[in-house]
Amino acid sequence: MSIECFDDISFSTNGTPEELLQAKHSLKPKTMGDMAKQFWNTIGIWTKRVIDHPAELGKIRLTFVTTSTLGDGTAVSLLRPDPKVRDVAEAARKLSVAAAESKNVKIKWATKLFLEQTPEMREQILGMVEMLDASPTIIDVSELLAATLKRACRSEHMPAFLQRLEGWWFGIVIGALAAPGGKLIPVSLIDSKIDDLREEFGPERLPIDYGLVDPSTEAIGLLEKRPFVEQLKLIGLGPTGQKMAIVDYFRAREQRSRWARDGLLRQNELTDYGRQLTEHWQRRMGVAEGQVQAGMSEPELASIGMDVFSTTTNNCIPIREVSEAYVSQGSYHMLSDDQKIGWHPHYSQLLRSPDPKDDDDPGLE
Repeated sequence: MSIECFDDISFSTNGTPEELLQAKHSLKPKTMGDMAKQFWNTIGIWTKRVIDHPAELGKIRLTFVTTSTLGDGTAVSLLRPDPKVRDVAEAARKLSVAAAESKNVKIKWATKLFLEQTPEMREQILGMVEMLDASPTIIDVSELLAATLKRACRSEHMPAFLQRLEGWWFGIVIGALAAPGGKLIPVSLIDSKIDDLREEFGPERLPIDYGLVDPSTEAIGLLEKRPFVEQLKLIGLGPTGQKMAIVDYFRAREQRSRWARDGLLRQNELTDYGRQLTEHWQRRMGVAEGQVQAGMSEPELASIGMDVFSTTTNNCIPIREVSEAYVSQGSYHMLSDDQKIGWHPHYSQLLRSPDPKDDDDPGLE
């Protein structure tokens, strides 16, 4: 499939088009007649294409999709694919009359080009055309997708499922439109994405949305002042490590918030997950406390803290079967930010008490 390559939308095999599709959308559809500008401009484009590519005559399908309804008794209504009503010869006759009678200067180029063809050629061109009217509007598409994909996930999770599918698809379309000469989109790519989402919305999984999302410069500036970064400075973690901690914190915070907003979490799931992480840290800190001796220098204490940090965070604790590093790493930093855990053996004495006002991160959403 491609967008804005051979036509609005086209389906091809090995670079050879098999179907060209023109889509005409309106939130307030009207009845379409034989003088419709959208129809004639499309017929003009397709007629020119057949002239330029005579080998395609009779071999590809030209599909006109519109949210409008074709008028009763019109020529365009005779081009519907239903064999009970389809009559290409009569449609060609009526459209030839309509083209000859048209006074619309905006479609003159198209009607003139159509009439310049022989009657046989006109009928052959229209024989390739299928009119699909009363098509769903963009507002209706989500409901149709939900009905089609109803077995992909639990019904209460369908809005979140569709939001991710549509967001991914818009990105694909934008990429195709931005590519010079259009871009081919394998149809199998859509099936693969749906399969991936179906797996992510399974009972033991959660969707991953922020694995490639970085905080803005403004957000980084705000996060650099947070307690979890001060905790890292106490143990001497370098700038690169601090930067990655900020990224993990940002991604985890945003991810957890989205899971909560989308209603994907079980009761108390994040609280229970936080307890798992805290107990994992307690085991490491318990060992470290036995290494602390009176009169130890600050570098020695920082070294112990670095060991607590590395042995704790390098062991990923998954939430369900989600083991992406930023989820667990960032969640540790969130606990550290609240000073529920820490790395330096004396972190609670070295840091100021947490301010409840710091619970919100302005500008991060």
